[in-house]
Amino acid sequence: MIPPRTILAAVDFSEPSRTALAAAARLALHTGAALHVVFAEHPLLAEAARQAHIDLAADTAAELDGFIAATMPAASAAPARHVATGSPVDVIVTTAGELKADLIVVGSHGMSGTARLVFGSTTEGVLRRAPVPILVTPAAWSANCTANDLLDTGPIVAAIDFSPESIAAAHAACGLASALGTTVTLLHVVAAIAVPGRYQPHADVLLRDRETEARSQLESVRQTLPRLARVITVVKTGDVPAELAAAAEDSTCARQMLVLGRRPPGQRDGAPGATAYRVLMLSQSPVLVHVAG
Repeated sequence: MIPPRTILAAVDFSEPSRTALAAAARLALHTGAALHVVFAEHPLLAEAARQAHIDLAADTAAELDGFIAATMPAASAAPARHVATGSPVDVIVTTAGELKADLIVVGSHGMSGTARLVFGSTTEGVLRRAPVPILVTPAAWSANCTANDLLDTGPIVAAIDFSPESIAAAHAACGLASALGTTVTLLHVVAAIAVPGRYQPHADVLLRDRETEARSQLESVRQTLPRLARVITVVKTGDVPAELAAAAEDSTCARQMLVLGRRPPGQRDGAPGATAYRVLMLSQSPVLVHVAG
């Protein structure tokens, strides 16, 4: 459900996960959602601590409390903390299921302390397996506002490729925009065509036709959306991931957010596709990957 009632923020004590926790806390405070924080204890470390008669659970809980207290405004959201032993992806997905979380928040730089971005990381595993929406926050993101909320976030940019998943994501974007008091931009990007120079005039005609058709389709989608927020439609032409990421770049007066749609796990092609991963690598703004119900 978007806006969420229960939010799960996954942390590993890294700075990217601190950013994710701060975003989750601000969203929880803004929407009145319950905030939960989860940390996955490595099984080998847990076993070594047990054999050494070290109370690892108590040490981790204390460190997690300190991490939360030092991450504004996480302490103000009064989160519940969870520590479980296992692989991070298993722990995050399982905990989200047990809590009936409506949203998982993770950092884009892998939840592993490495420089890898998304691919091969815990973040990628969560994106593939989680049956609920995932908000991915870039490491460099921070809220502009001084209050403990997200009042300066917006507009919400919903990427539309006219699939049912992207249209469901647009509905979610309207709910989120209403909660944040902002607007929604429905964006469709017509993929540029690479052709030899002598064929470019013909390609330009084809692209203009596609743009015209896309504007008509976007207007039809707009008419089906709940009237929770003001919605505008935009059609661009270019490299699809680059244009989507650029559309959600921070402006001078607001912090934009991008919403993408995907199929639920278990369905054919349920995992995010190549376009979504490229957007996640390029985006400097939070990206909400919405899972169609």
